[in-house]
Amino acid sequence: SLDGVYDQVNLNTLKPVGGDFLIQQYNFVLLSNPRDILKRNSEKLAVNNKKATLIGFPDYGKGVLVALPGTKVEVEEINKVLKTSGYQVAELMQQEATESNLKSAKEISILHIATHGYFLKDVTNTSWPIGVHKDFAKDNVLLRSGLMLTGAAEADQLKPGLENNNNGIITSYEAMNLDLTGTDLVVLSACETGLGEVKAGEGVYGLQRAFLVAGADAIIMSLWKVDDKATQQLMNNFYKNLMKDDNKQKAFRDAQLQLMTTLQQPLYWGAFVMMEN
Repeated sequence: SLDGVYDQVNLNTLKPVGGDFLIQQYNFVLLSNPRDILKRNSEKLAVNNKKATLIGFPDYGKGVLVALPGTKVEVEEINKVLKTSGYQVAELMQQEATESNLKSAKEISILHIATHGYFLKDVTNTSWPIGVHKDFAKDNVLLRSGLMLTGAAEADQLKPGLENNNNGIITSYEAMNLDLTGTDLVVLSACETGLGEVKAGEGVYGLQRAFLVAGADAIIMSLWKVDDKATQQLMNNFYKNLMKDDNKQKAFRDAQLQLMTTLQQPLYWGAFVMMEN
């Protein structure tokens, strides 16, 4: 279990002088709390619930948010992999990639979200995202990170309610109140979804904490801005590996090693990390 600034570092990307990357030498397992070592049962997916919800390519509406057509390809490819393995898949894109549909997703094994993410370190930042009121965010760190879904570009900044505000922007505060009981894996395929405010001894206050508190057994998230095509390849490899061998950690590590064969720089394969609850 990492702490402080080390919560924002992917150990796999470290490379000793004259040596290989640490991912090539060791198998790191990140836990949200050291106590979790005692209660860990298995890294495998539950076989009794083969249901998945895939969200991507939202219709943000007119505004500054750029559409992400690559997430459409990503979701469609993952859908094929999961269905081939007998999963019941809910694919939610464009007008269906809504905040309300995300909040209603329950009793699923896998939740995959491919969209824009945001993290605001500086509460005085003038380029504040729409739909999040500065005064509220200054008082609540969980409003400084979130995900953009359908309608996000048209969110009204003058209506900053903390709960039940289906404006297309799901903040970490709202994500923390999702019911993900029994969810084996949450994948946040977006930029900087692993970032948040670091508090020594308490970890990172952001999307990673929010989804783990909501009940997810494990979460895959990013520490920096990600390359679209590299992310598609990484995720496709990961799910193919996962369907062959239910071990989440092994499937994820192998996917990163596979991507390294064509894209050796950590910029491409090292943005994402997995943390278990």
